[in-house]
Amino acid sequence: MLKRARAGVIFASSLAAAIGLASPASAATPSTGDSSVQAAAAGIRNAGPSCTSLSNGTFCVGLIDNGRTVNLVYGKTGGGKVTVKFGYKKGNTSHFSEGFTVSAGQTKTYAFKNQSLGCSNVVGILSVADQGRFETPPLHNTNC
Repeated sequence: MLKRARAGVIFASSLAAAIGLASPASAATPSTGDSSVQAAAAGIRNAGPSCTSLSNGTFCVGLIDNGRTVNLVYGKTGGGKVTVKFGYKKGNTSHFSEGFTVSAGQTKTYAFKNQSLGCSNVVGILSVADQGRFETPPLHNTNC
């Protein structure tokens, strides 16, 4: 059990590094609910991360580039290969990426750049073929 807990912390830390602390020039960035990541993100006027645990991984959303880039990351820890689409919703409007195949042990990221988010809450969406749709808790854009 200790090995699983340690692996979960390491996995969460690597997701955190991927989302909230990436430079605006990077393609995508995700993160976990780690408080040090949230504090660092807030210090540079980013929002997030907001994450949800799934049975075979973790899915996170964060905002960078003064709240104009929605970064999403999915770290798959087990199970079979799946096809996913990344997305986010603001109000009643949803946006989705093309499909990606993700296998156990992989981490996939996606960024929606130059978005007009205003002061709305943003919810990350992971649409998994034949399994449904998974969402992060709402994330408030602090850059408005």
